[in-house]
Amino acid sequence: MSTNTTYLKKINPDELLRRFKNGEGKTLAKELGYNQYKTFLTAVKREYGLSFRDVSGQAGFPKPEEIHLPEIKIKPYKAKLIRHRGDEEIVALHCGDGHAGKITKSFDEDVYSERMNEIFESTMTIVTLHRNMYPIRKLWIPNDGDNVQGENPYQGSNIGSVKMGVRDQIAKLAIPAWAKLICRFRQEFEEVEFDGFPGNHGYDRLAPETSRADLSFYDILRAKIGDKKGITINIHENFGDIVRQWDWRFFITHLDGIPCYSGVPLVGINRALHSWHMQFGGFDFALGGHFHQSHLGDEVSASVPDFMMHSTLVSDDDWALKKLKISSKPSQNVFGIHPKQGITWRYRVRVVKQEG
Repeated sequence: MSTNTTYLKKINPDELLRRFKNGEGKTLAKELGYNQYKTFLTAVKREYGLSFRDVSGQAGFPKPEEIHLPEIKIKPYKAKLIRHRGDEEIVALHCGDGHAGKITKSFDEDVYSERMNEIFESTMTIVTLHRNMYPIRKLWIPNDGDNVQGENPYQGSNIGSVKMGVRDQIAKLAIPAWAKLICRFRQEFEEVEFDGFPGNHGYDRLAPETSRADLSFYDILRAKIGDKKGITINIHENFGDIVRQWDWRFFITHLDGIPCYSGVPLVGINRALHSWHMQFGGFDFALGGHFHQSHLGDEVSASVPDFMMHSTLVSDDDWALKKLKISSKPSQNVFGIHPKQGITWRYRVRVVKQEG
């Protein structure tokens, strides 16, 4: 064993890696008696099989900014003892088009976080009222995409309209907000099931279909909280699919690619739903987003008697104003599902906190 390698025995391998990752490689080399940093790196590679890039990314240079996700702690769910007369129902929070990272005159990363918190408060107000009539133990969250703004300039992600790149949009904004929201809900429900679908933001047409920011976001979300008891994170790679709740079939898709006629998307949605109803073997309800308009449900197709579309978290949205000729009102949708009756009630969840 060489003298240089012997120096390494003065430090525990775990401590060696920690010091490297903290950008203290050159300082550590001097502490261990190495006069030349290159000789120190050679000894590390010989002894541990680690290159400079393995242990520090760019050893000797300032370390990149680290992403720190919040620690997840979930208090046990305790059902409240209320004498119910009705049948148990499932509550669904239909959401999407959060566009984390987008900037308008009334929307930025701080407003995004506030509105994610408001989703919880408003939803639980509704749930508390309905729990006085019948038990509600499960929350289902169908999310049809566009959780981050992305980087595509042809989708409005040009300089001045986005706060940060798509990686940071996911890691610094969407993941902390959604992990917190789902875990807060888990403390209020026995079961929380999340179904995530890809939107069209954070995607380039030349890239593979799976190279969408939403799918990366769902992957990280599942890795972060998917192993928590009572939480299920389902990821759907296709543009749309059937999800069952009780015995009801819900068709979920983002709805991008459907044309608007005079700023009205329902004509195109009607035609698409009719075709998809045949292609997917029939479904009872359809859920979508993309157009930043809230539609709480009625017959838009002879084959699909009930369709709902949520709005967005973004206010003062130029895209909606140019495309649909109206500015969106930030909201998401929440509704109840009865085992025999299907959707029984529905509300818009306002995400703009009321003053006074």
